[in-house]
Amino acid sequence: MNFKKILLGSAIAAASFGLYACGDDSSSPDTPVNPDNPGAEIIDLPKQSELSPVIFDNLKITVMSGINSLRGSLSGMIKLDDTFLDTSEPYTADVDVKIDSVGFAVGRLIDGNAFQEKINIHLDGVVFPTERVSLSQKYFEFSDLSGCGEFKLYIFVYSSSKEEGIQTSLYTSVYDQLTFTRPEQECQAALPPSSSSEVPPAPCTPVTAHPVSLSNSMGTSQSAINFETGLADNPHITIKFANNMATIVPGAGVTVYEDNSQTTGLDAEPKAGQTQICREDFVKSNFQLEDELTSGLWIDVVTADGKMYPVMIKKAMFESATKGTVDIVYYN
Repeated sequence: MNFKKILLGSAIAAASFGLYACGDDSSSPDTPVNPDNPGAEIIDLPKQSELSPVIFDNLKITVMSGINSLRGSLSGMIKLDDTFLDTSEPYTADVDVKIDSVGFAVGRLIDGNAFQEKINIHLDGVVFPTERVSLSQKYFEFSDLSGCGEFKLYIFVYSSSKEEGIQTSLYTSVYDQLTFTRPEQECQAALPPSSSSEVPPAPCTPVTAHPVSLSNSMGTSQSAINFETGLADNPHITIKFANNMATIVPGAGVTVYEDNSQTTGLDAEPKAGQTQICREDFVKSNFQLEDELTSGLWIDVVTADGKMYPVMIKKAMFESATKGTVDIVYYN
């Protein structure tokens, strides 16, 4: 890692941050109000540090179909800048730079104000402190929003530089470039279902879960798999370990997509009224997998003949920069 000079004494507390503006119960006709949620406060952003080791890499928010409504689907990576530190003063090569926590806030944009929405985005599978946080397959449902219109997603990242005998430096990074729109159709009252018609049962193609570990730790380890046979011959995917990252190398004619149905970090479970897991419970998104493999990630592996194999990345572990093990569960 290269080292860049750090300004000490500008540490910002990372234990908590205020997302609500302070105020009293009094109001005036000129006080901004969210008409669909009159009690909502305007978001009070934490102060951005003058310096920060955090990079926001290709962050996006995409509107797509969810379980009961549209949803916001996140992608991209939050990671450390290897070039942040440029000199050994005051730190040495032993400095420990880490991302300590990540927080989110969603604001409804009305007349230039961002009113706080009660939205939670969970980083399942991420253990802090860490060097990178993947936002792939992190979702929130539009049905939790107070209304329709334009919204903005804010991301707050707290990081630190630590070394024994030297004062710890804390940093706050704020990303406010992600906006999205919830269409008015979603807020219109749904018509009651017709009593004269019955909803036919949903189709179900039963699938079975298979846990397996893919590794290159030893010469006898299996790092590739054919999901039909469970063997390494004629593999659908191969796990590659490099630069302390695990990635997927698709086989001939194979394409790997992010899944658009399963919740990050949870094993698939039968839906209401079902007694088994169905292939129809998994929905391929339009986004091909580009990020590294992280714990809790759901993907769909599609073969040249169109057959789909849902896969969950249970855990990625490393012995070195080029050796490791990835535990997965696949369904066929």
